[in-house]
Amino acid sequence: MASTVIDPASVLKPARDIRWRRIDGEAVVIRQRAGEVLVMNEVAARILDLADGRTPVSAWIEILAQEYDADREALERDVLAFTAELAAEGMLEVDPIEAGKTTDGL
Repeated sequence: MASTVIDPASVLKPARDIRWRRIDGEAVVIRQRAGEVLVMNEVAARILDLADGRTPVSAWIEILAQEYDADREALERDVLAFTAELAAEGMLEVDPIEAGKTTDGL
């Protein structure tokens, strides 16, 4: 699968075939097309919650840094790497509408 570049300005959403439910802080994820069931830890579950197709990854990093009292730089590296992995696996998608927007309104 082609690699997707994820940066703090990226806006991501779950792929259409991804369904998940939180159970005891973890996420049980069903990848319908792949016929897979995955279990993700609390932080990964929170990232899925934040992937709403509207909020840039930079805002996720700020939220997670506050929620987990984590070092922001290390957290940014980890979140960008993890979301790139999820995108490469087809679990997260870059929202094409949001990706085309710029901050100057053009």
